[in-house]
Parts: sequence; C-alpha cells; structure tokens
Amino acid sequence: MALRWENYPEIADALNEAYPDQPLLDLSDEELIKLVTSLPDFADTPVPEDERAITAVWNRWVAIAYPDDNDAAV
Repeated sequence: MALRWENYPEIADALNEAYPDQPLLDLSDEELIKLVTSLPDFADTPVPEDERAITAVWNRWVAIAYPDDNDAAV
C-alpha cells in the first residue's frame, strides 16, 4: 500500500519499525518530514498540504513508541 500523508497511523507504524531508536522528543518537523519521505512505500508530496498531518504522524508515533507514558496521561 502506498503511504500518503492522510495515512498517518500507517506512517507512524512504518516509522516506528524503520527507526525504532529514533529519539522523538527533540525531532524537528523538517527531520520528521525527511524520515517520512524516506520510507520506501511513501508516495505523496514531499511536504503535506495540511501541516496538521505532521503533528498527527508525530503524535501517533509517540503513542506507539512510548506506550507506558500514554497510560499516565489518560
């Protein structure tokens, strides 16, 4: 399946699999965009039309990468 910016849950899963040791808390938007566009299944514009897509990808990736921290926030 080709990944597009609106597929943020699938993008986050792919990022977590491809970069499991990536520190996320200091990751800039530009760095995140580079990681997303480097995914082999990514087939969309280099920069999303809606900047909320970047935040959605990052939030989902954090939720996957740090599941214990999410339980405390609920």
